This record gives sequence, C-alpha cells and structure tokens, in this order.
Amino acid sequence: MKKLNEYILSILMIVFLIIPAYGYPPGMGGGTGTINNAIVQSDPGNMTSSDQDIRLLQHLVEVDSIQLSSENKLLIHETLIFKNTGVNNFSGILKTWVPDGIEGINITRMSMIDGSPEYPLQPIQNGNIIEWQDIINSGNLPPLYSIEYALKSESTGKLTGTQTFTKKLAVPTIINYNYEGKPGLPAIVIKVTGPAGSSVELLDGNGNKLTADNISEDGNSKIYRFRTPQFKEVEIQISRSSVSSSQITGYVIIGILILLVISYPILRKKSKKIKGFEEKFQGSLKGREEKGSKEETSGDEVDLEATQAEDDTELSTKTKEELVSKKNDLISRLEKLKKDYADGNLMDEEYEELRIPYQRNLKKINRILEKME
Repeated sequence: MKKLNEYILSILMIVFLIIPAYGYPPGMGGGTGTINNAIVQSDPGNMTSSDQDIRLLQHLVEVDSIQLSSENKLLIHETLIFKNTGVNNFSGILKTWVPDGIEGINITRMSMIDGSPEYPLQPIQNGNIIEWQDIINSGNLPPLYSIEYALKSESTGKLTGTQTFTKKLAVPTIINYNYEGKPGLPAIVIKVTGPAGSSVELLDGNGNKLTADNISEDGNSKIYRFRTPQFKEVEIQISRSSVSSSQITGYVIIGILILLVISYPILRKKSKKIKGFEEKFQGSLKGREEKGSKEETSGDEVDLEATQAEDDTELSTKTKEELVSKKNDLISRLEKLKKDYADGNLMDEEYEELRIPYQRNLKKINRILEKME
C-alpha cells in the first residue's frame, strides 16, 4: 500500500503541474467542500445527480498472482481517479465493471493529500457492475477510489499454467469512460505481479496483443502504461511453467525419438549410408546366431560321432534296458533337431547331415530289440 500511495501522489503532482488548478483541497482554505468526520459536505444549492461531467482521469489495475496462489486466486486492486469537469458538485452513483466470481470486495475513498484511507463505501453489485455513492465537488482535487477483491482463477494448460483476468473498461453505464489523456500522464496503468520466471501478455477484446507506451519492472512486477488507450477491454494472461527443466528435457528427447521413428523409412530410402549400416548390423546379428547354433549343436556332433562309431556288434552286447535308454535318447535328439530346423537355426544340408545318422542308429536298435522279444 505504501508503494501505491507514493505512486498515486507522484501522479497527482504531475496533474497539478500540467492542467488548470482545481482550487484548494477540501479543508485547506479554499474550494467549496470540506471533509468533516469522514463525510464530504457540499453546498446543496450547487448540487447535481447527473454524471455527464464526470470523467475518469486515471485507472490503475493491479493483478497479483502470488499472494493468494495457495487458494488458486488472483488478488485484484483497482484505483480510479474521477474528475468533475462541470460547475456543479456531483452527488450520485459511480460505477465500474468486475468479472464473474469476485469475492470480498471492498471500496475505500482515499486522501488526495497523503494517500491514506478517508472512509469506506458500500458496494452494490448488479451482475458485473459494482456501484457506490459519493460526492465529487467541482473545482477540487479529483477523488481517488480504491477497490480490492479476490478472483478464483484455476491455471489452464499442461506444460504451462496460465491464469487469466479480464477487465472491461467501457461498458453501457452512465459513467463516461473517455480518459483525459493528458501529456505525460498515462490514462491506464496495469501492474502485474507473478512468480519468478512467469510471463505476461496483454490482449484486447479481439485477442490482439496490446503494446504499451512504456513498460517497467519492479521486482516480480511489470508495469504497463497506456497514454491514450483505444481498446475497451483488456485480458491479462500470467503464464508460469508447471514442469521442471528436467521434465522438459525428457519431453524433448521423447519427441525427437518419435520423430526419428516416423521419418526413418523416408530417410532409409534416400540415404545409402543408412542402408549400408543396416546391412552390416544385420550381418553381425546373423553371424552371432550362426555361432550360437554351432555351439549348441557341437555337443550333438560329438555324440553323433560316437553314435556313428557304434556298430551292430557293440549294440548287440548291450542289455535290453541299455538299448531302450539309447533309443529314447536318440528320439529326444531327433525331436530337438527338428525343432532347431523349424526355428531356422539349421540349414537344409546341416539338418540332413545330422538327421540321417540318428535315424540309422535308431533302426539298428529297433532291429535288435525285435530279436530280443
């Protein structure tokens, strides 16, 4: 609040220097009104309820996404400086627009001398229009009104959380929202406070990006100044990253891998180097498979040599139980051989070379067993 008061006071000093004198402030020895017991007193014979001479000298909109972030809310503070350009004092209703879903609205009239609160005002809400009643004397310092409320604002977006606040500056009310636009005095000032690393974007009612006449920074805040605004609505977007840098890196790597998988067939057709590398890689895999197959069948080949060395005389000296065991072993070997061949681990020549001796010895054993029966 202290910074706000200092900022408003500096604006008022500019006003005093560049526009005609308004007269003495109330209670300062001049003008037509005084502030007595927090109530503005005016000459009833010089009073009007028409606001046709009321102008909005300056509008300050402050959006803070930090203070109430744990509640997923934005804290909004607006400061409006109204000016009575007529000859009669005004006593009537003042208005401004607020978005849907506001909470805990407070309106206070502030001192033009030191920015301190003078007295609270009772807000009346009609839909999106907030009204309050007050007196604005002619020829005196323009009054300053502080309006504060909270707004529920869930973040949208997966990779970035974006909070949005919309303010309509011109609405069909009896308040004339034509800004004064004095040289050196911005008509609209927008101050946005967000977490470190957040970004801010201002859009008009048609979604076009707004360009401020001047932008400055104050800690985590950015201040945008517009001297002669042409827009009637402003949308303030505050975006913050909802993922860590390591997560973003992971997403990038996954995206690159997916892109490579999708584009590989096209690249393969166009690149001879990729084809050559693929052929070498497949050759290497085939060599390893053949080596493994040879290692698996090497034991079989040794046993085969021993089996081939066995002639009828040796088989005839074995008992029936030994012959049955030998027969079952040969049958098991033949089954394994067929499986290796079906799986593509053996070529035709290798399969036949191993199968024929097994079957030959199996027939020999069957003949001997038949003679034993």
